[in-house]
Amino acid sequence: MSAPWMTAIAVTCALAATAHAKPPSKEADAALAAKMVGTWINPPDSADYEGVPSREIYYADGTYLYYEYEDKACQKLASSTISKWYVWEGALFTEFAEGNRLKDAIVSMQAKKVVLRSAEDNLTYHRIKSSECPTEMPVPSAKH
Repeated sequence: MSAPWMTAIAVTCALAATAHAKPPSKEADAALAAKMVGTWINPPDSADYEGVPSREIYYADGTYLYYEYEDKACQKLASSTISKWYVWEGALFTEFAEGNRLKDAIVSMQAKKVVLRSAEDNLTYHRIKSSECPTEMPVPSAKH
């Protein structure tokens, strides 16, 4: 069989598999949402950490609070945001009052760590479940 035919068959099979893939069930979404409830920090080793400590709180009623701090000790609040959140088809959605909505695919979920991938820029990053100031978390050293 020629290479173009093999490629065409492979693409057709991939599309067929995708077309029949079922989205996560409502029960699976509910389980992910239950695990999201709590306080999460953006640790210094996350791909989206920009040197500014922040904390995110997800409440079971769908309320989301975001806090950003001016100082490394997380004592001086720079800004805060309140919005709504929910999990749908395996993705975390955050909806803001002005109508903006963020979507992050939940790549993996553990008791103390969630890995997310932004639908906006495809960046994969993570959060740690903790109420500590994010800068108190040790930054992993580079291995040689």
